[in-house]
Amino acid sequence: MTKNSIRYPAEWEKQSATWLAFPHNKTNWYGERGINIRKFYVELIRNITEFQPVNLLLPAKNFLTDEEKAALANRPFPVNFIVIKTNDIWIRDYGPFFMKKGDKKVVSETQFNAWGAKFPPWGLDNAIPQKIAEKQKLPLNESVPFIFEGGAIEVNGDGLGITTEDCLVGKNRNDEKDLKKVVKALCKAFGLKELLVLPHGLHGDHTDGHIDNVARFVEKDRVVMCMTDNKRSPNYAILTEAKQFIESWLKEHYETAKVDTLPLPPQRVLDDGQILPASYMNYIYVNGGLIFPKYKCANDAKAKKYFESVYPDRKVIGIDCRTVIEEGGSLHCMSKHESE
Repeated sequence: MTKNSIRYPAEWEKQSATWLAFPHNKTNWYGERGINIRKFYVELIRNITEFQPVNLLLPAKNFLTDEEKAALANRPFPVNFIVIKTNDIWIRDYGPFFMKKGDKKVVSETQFNAWGAKFPPWGLDNAIPQKIAEKQKLPLNESVPFIFEGGAIEVNGDGLGITTEDCLVGKNRNDEKDLKKVVKALCKAFGLKELLVLPHGLHGDHTDGHIDNVARFVEKDRVVMCMTDNKRSPNYAILTEAKQFIESWLKEHYETAKVDTLPLPPQRVLDDGQILPASYMNYIYVNGGLIFPKYKCANDAKAKKYFESVYPDRKVIGIDCRTVIEEGGSLHCMSKHESE
């Protein structure tokens, strides 16, 4: 790596912290749901701090209850409370990208407009990368002038990345005629040799189809992706096509290329007919561990067995994500890793 070369590390590499934004938006989290999501966050933070620190964004200094503070005190790794106001919890998408520039850590940002202006307001969230960069005294290396979210990219730390076209261009996103410009800008910003652009993500994904619900690198030459054998599912054709694209592309780069699959959990359909994008791909890495979403179904055990087989040296933990998936996201969506 040269002095000024940019690299976006793979998520399984050593991390210095996990960033979270504590839920406070009462439009989404109200009544019993509001109580449940706060309990969920405390559980998640306690699990993460078994392995590494958590930097927790709060809307106000005394926002946590005494009970919540007590539950997060005296952990193996600390919880650092940082008062920065946000609009919503999905820090994966609006948070900073922690990059390596030579041997130094820098921050890059893209433009955030709540997934194509679907869920206003988003002004506070779009300002988060610069605020965190200032707070952590990290230089802001690059501001990509295109709409893009953190959950829309997956990298292997070796110059390759995957995304989906629906998250690059479309209504209230970037103009379709600028697709090549967007891809070029992202490759430059993330230090990628090549960015594979799949046509679509999961059906029903509010984000227009983030890659972190479809496919993830588990090694530089190995990808795991979700799959369904139900030919009547709207995801069947999407995932079958994606697998073909990924296999062909990865083999061009590595003789040892491999694509694994995990079954989707049973897809929950809401009263309005919307399918919730539950997926085991929305897991997160922590130092020495991996935390994956559970949905209280038989496929949970298959997911755990798979992750344990791929990472025998990591402790694999599952967390019930049925509450948070009601808002369309899961563990990866609500967290942001900071590489060392």
